Amino acid sequence: MFEHYLTAFAAIFQPQILLALTLGGLWGLMAGALPGISTSMGVVLLLPFTYAMSPLAAFTILVAAYCGGITGGSITSILFGIPGEPSSVPTVIEGHSLAKQGRAAYALWIFLLCSIGGGIFSVFVMMAATPIIANFALRFGPPEYFALTMLGLSVVSGLSGGSVLKGLISCMFGIFLATIGTDGITGLERFTFGTTILLGGISFITAMVGLLAVSEIFIEAEEPFKEYKGSANYRGMKEEMPKFSEFKKNWPTLAKSPIIGTIVGALPGAGATIAAFLAYGEAARTSKHPEKFGNGAVEGLMAAESANNASTGGSMTILLSLGIPGSNTTAMLIAAFMIHGLQPGPLLLTQRPDIIYGIFVAMLMANVFLLGLTIVGIRLFLQLNRLPYSVFSAAIMILCVIGAFGLNNNMDDLYLMLAFGLIGYYMRKYGFPIAPAVLALVLGDLAELSLRRSLLLSLGDPLILVSRPLSAILLAAAVISIVYPLFKKPKMLQGL
Repeated sequence: MFEHYLTAFAAIFQPQILLALTLGGLWGLMAGALPGISTSMGVVLLLPFTYAMSPLAAFTILVAAYCGGITGGSITSILFGIPGEPSSVPTVIEGHSLAKQGRAAYALWIFLLCSIGGGIFSVFVMMAATPIIANFALRFGPPEYFALTMLGLSVVSGLSGGSVLKGLISCMFGIFLATIGTDGITGLERFTFGTTILLGGISFITAMVGLLAVSEIFIEAEEPFKEYKGSANYRGMKEEMPKFSEFKKNWPTLAKSPIIGTIVGALPGAGATIAAFLAYGEAARTSKHPEKFGNGAVEGLMAAESANNASTGGSMTILLSLGIPGSNTTAMLIAAFMIHGLQPGPLLLTQRPDIIYGIFVAMLMANVFLLGLTIVGIRLFLQLNRLPYSVFSAAIMILCVIGAFGLNNNMDDLYLMLAFGLIGYYMRKYGFPIAPAVLALVLGDLAELSLRRSLLLSLGDPLILVSRPLSAILLAAAVISIVYPLFKKPKMLQGL
């Protein structure tokens, strides 16, 4: 084993491999930061360039782009309130709130250190515990996936602000949005109202950009001369570096979140988004100051960023050990294996250990390189943050339009984005939290399909959801997470 690692480290430090690592990380940061260019899309766009590369160089540039994409999504989330990646939505909630308080550089340091820490943790887990995580993931069937989504949706109790009722209404709205389009089981049209625009369902990116980014621009437009205080009080990265005591104070969150991210990342189809929301919800449930969540809670930012980057190692674990993609991006990586005549799975470790151990080391080095690359990228973005909000709000709207249109090169997505911008505007005006709707839209489709598949397997018997141990444990955790805050924090009911 050790000789394989020594060989991999020697190969990684070749000039062409280091160049691939740097270029892949930079491209990933750009793809993740720009709305509409997702991490998986960034990896796909790199695939044609890997044909002429050696297998190690090809996988190095691809895994660097994968890690960079997950990391880059949080830069624009914090500075502009635009989530570059779906997994960055909790970062918008807490990180952008800190930026509006004049603590943008502080929030960026928190995100960067927690992201890199979570990524490195998951790589070590991938190296040491691949068989354990892979066997655990194999136990998940439709009932377990339904229970997992219910646990994810239970986070609503921690995202509802002052009114649980408004949070539940927002959540149900998101679930309704997830049902629009073609039925995943029967293929029938649902809630399309006779138009082809909705046949493919509501694009998550389109809805997310409208609800979170466009609606905020509309809100700010009501006060055109209002500027963020952070524009004048910005001090710089060195001055805003958080103290060690900040991390020491939140060590339970920093310990739990990478574990949650790695395990969820190892579940096929789960990915960084569910990992970030679950870790964020766990931090909200166990926090000593839950009232800070939604208004710049450092603890929530730490949880989400540690978990979403940790999911990369979990996803790669089952891809390399079982040949099963744990996320959309790792599904794209299967094509890269095929391009180079390789088949990911148990045999690959014995047939081509140089590739497997090379990927381990490449992911480790990618996270280390991203620390420096992201600091450079942050410095560039921070110069924009020093401008008054009114100056670059138009640029943000242009980015939103480009992101929405670039998904399918279709004007219909622009109309939907603007419609969701108006919906988000009125939700903000009347105190309905947006986060539960976004969360429900992410998890709604998976929840419905998992439930219906479970009932098909059991011939309609709902007991299948609680007769399997893992499913029962997850459902019990979901119930507890909903009920417990009501007893612990009865003030939450004051907004009912």
